[in-house]
Amino acid sequence: MSQPPLYAAWMDAAAPGRLVLRHGPHRVVAAPAAGGRILRWTTALPGEVRDWLVPIDDADGWPAPTWPKGGLFPLAPFSNRVRNARMRWGSGTVALETLPGHPHALHGQAQAMAWTVREHGADRAELALDHPAGAGGWPWAWRLRQTIRLRTDGLHIRLSLRNTSDTPMPAGLGLHPYFTAAGVRLNASAEWRHEAELAHSSQPNRRTDWQRGERTWTAFLGGWEGRAQVDWGRGPGLVLSAEGPLEHLVLHANAGRYLCVEPATHVCDAANLAAAGVSGTGLRILAPDESLDIGLRLDVRPSPARTDAAGEAL
Repeated sequence: MSQPPLYAAWMDAAAPGRLVLRHGPHRVVAAPAAGGRILRWTTALPGEVRDWLVPIDDADGWPAPTWPKGGLFPLAPFSNRVRNARMRWGSGTVALETLPGHPHALHGQAQAMAWTVREHGADRAELALDHPAGAGGWPWAWRLRQTIRLRTDGLHIRLSLRNTSDTPMPAGLGLHPYFTAAGVRLNASAEWRHEAELAHSSQPNRRTDWQRGERTWTAFLGGWEGRAQVDWGRGPGLVLSAEGPLEHLVLHANAGRYLCVEPATHVCDAANLAAAGVSGTGLRILAPDESLDIGLRLDVRPSPARTDAAGEAL
């Protein structure tokens, strides 16, 4: 029996319910039925209430007429794009469903499906998603758990993906936040060359400072050390700390409207690159009942002073 179109069902879904978490000055609003998304995260700071993420509000409408560019959501069972929605696997090709208006499969099925709430406390929620084989064109069944927790220092998220099929499954995980930030500083040993938003080969990277600016740009990084400082230009910023094999990172700024800093376990289009013999893609293969686990801490910290190449304050 064929599955209904995954993304069509998502676009037609009823307005999702909300979960509200609070801890000290922090407040999170999440929508389990809308891809397990965090719609908003705010912190009461001296003199302001900071929206760390571009908020998705009720005024924006839901279901969204297009893929919503805001909040934060899980990437599973793959991150970023699969070229032309065709994934080479074994001796054949897997045809994946796309978002409306997109030529490539984008960000995995988890962000388009309704999650269930397993636990919900004042400052913690555990969400679950069971993906049936065939949904969205993905022929494997899998189970994903997401834990969202607010603590005194900020927001912590954990993901656990388990292959519930009886055959090995290509797999990847990531997180996709849309920050209201001005820039990010980090160390990564490689940058992947890309065209048409698809990576194809890596080269050494020495750049550490990336500013949102007013133009649209994207960078695919590898060999990320697992820590990044996200800056707002005034007041405190966020320190991102990876837990587990989050060695890749996508940076994206869209016409100065937001800055995405997306940790992931693999590079864009990893399965096709790996099938072509490209090394260092980060692609994982999960045996039946095997799991892949990651976590991300987003801790509120004072932003250190920026300096130029000579060490002078900017």
